[in-house]
This record gives sequence, C-alpha cells and structure tokens, in this order.
Amino acid sequence: MRIKMTFTDLNGQDIVLPVRSTKYFLHYLIYNTFSEQMAQKLYLEGFPINGRKFKLFVFSDILERGKLLRNKHISFGKQITFYFSSPLDNVLDDFGENVIQKKSIPFNALHLHLEKIFFEEEYVFSDDILVHTLSPITEYSTFEHNGKKLRYYYRPTESEFKHLIEENAKKKYVITKQAQGMSVDENAVKDLHLDIEPYRFSLKKDEKIVYFKGTVIKGYTGIYRLTGSPELIKTTYNAGLGAQSSQGFGMWEVYNDNMEAKNA
Repeated sequence: MRIKMTFTDLNGQDIVLPVRSTKYFLHYLIYNTFSEQMAQKLYLEGFPINGRKFKLFVFSDILERGKLLRNKHISFGKQITFYFSSPLDNVLDDFGENVIQKKSIPFNALHLHLEKIFFEEEYVFSDDILVHTLSPITEYSTFEHNGKKLRYYYRPTESEFKHLIEENAKKKYVITKQAQGMSVDENAVKDLHLDIEPYRFSLKKDEKIVYFKGTVIKGYTGIYRLTGSPELIKTTYNAGLGAQSSQGFGMWEVYNDNMEAKNA
C-alpha cells in the first residue's frame, strides 16, 4: 500500500533545495515524520536477513519538475508531492498517522504542512506488467581495489542487474513475511521468479546520477516489463525494486495506455 502527499510551507515560501541534496532532504522529512520509536527501530535495527538490514519502505522522487536555479538549487514552487510505501501495515500506519497529526515538519529552512493526502487502494498484480519508474532503479556490486572499496553499478541491459533485482525481491518478500509473523517455506521461495526487461529505455536519457549523503549513486529510470511471480511483483511495488529502496530508489507505478497518450 502507498500514500501520496502534497506539502506546502507554512509561511507560503517557495520550496527550494540544493540539487545534490534533494533525495537526502526527502529521506530526512520521512524520518522526522515517523514516531520516535519507529524511526529508531528502522534506522538502528531495520529488518535483518543474512547480515543485511532492510528498512522495508520506499519513496518516490518529488513529482513536480522544478526549476533549476543558477546557484545549484532547484525551486519546486509552492508545493512538493511524493509517494511513500511499505509492505508492513505498522510502518505505513505510523507514518500516515504522524504525517496527518503533525502541524509542521522541519524541512531544510522551511516548515512543511500537509496540504493533501491520498491512500491508494491495493492493486491486484498479474505475472506480466509494464511499470514506469517514480525514482531510479539501482543495483551494484562492491569490489576491493588497492585497498579501497569500489562500487560497480549495473545497467538494466546486463544479466547481473536482472539477477540482483530478483534476489533483492526474494529477500524483501521473506523478511516481509517474517515481520508479519508468518512462516516461510524456503523451497517455495526458490521457485519464485522475477524478470525485468527494458521496454522504453535510453541509456543516455534514463541514466541518473544521484547524490546521497556524500555518496554518488547511479540509477536508471524508464519503462520496464516485469514478468514472474505476482508475489514478488507486489513486493517490489510496496517495498521498492532493487537496492537502496529506503533511500528513495526503485519506486514504480503501473504503466498504462493513458500514460502513453499523455507522453505522446
């Protein structure tokens, strides 16, 4: 399930952010919206699996296009809109209740006020679906070179990108079930499958360089075809597709004919 929100500044100021820090400020806004208990739980503990900690939430980029300013800032005008999603009811409920109750949320030099909120209904997924990214998808491997750790970011056309997407989805599926108190059949999980193929994709147009807390992250937007187990497709819808989901990567929406006509 997911929530769509629109925020304005309490004093009516334009919402202006540094270009390189937009993703971080959204991340900051989300953690300042959670209750203190939930924020600490997610930030310090998360949901561990095989030595890794997942947060099990994802958020989109700001939907407004914004206007690039000369001082390396971007102005979104009087409002910003974005999505937040989680496969866990307690995480979604905590965020939703607090975002409604709080009169203002500190955001850079501003104090944001919730203007609109919309709770989307659950979607019934098939085994073949076209999706449009609401934030870049990223997958990578870490290597050591001359004593330094380096990341290699995979392109959507590379086989390892697809393999890591599937493995990531399976891990999120398992820990979601575990967090909900359900048992998980490991053999059944092995039989689950997810494949991703670029449908409308341009390496030049859809490659995105994102800065997050001093780290450069490479991701890809575009339209993709997801095929495979509906359980995994649903998991990526609620928890993000690929790595770094809790930092705002891998959120998508269903692509349909209405979007095609709008973009024509």
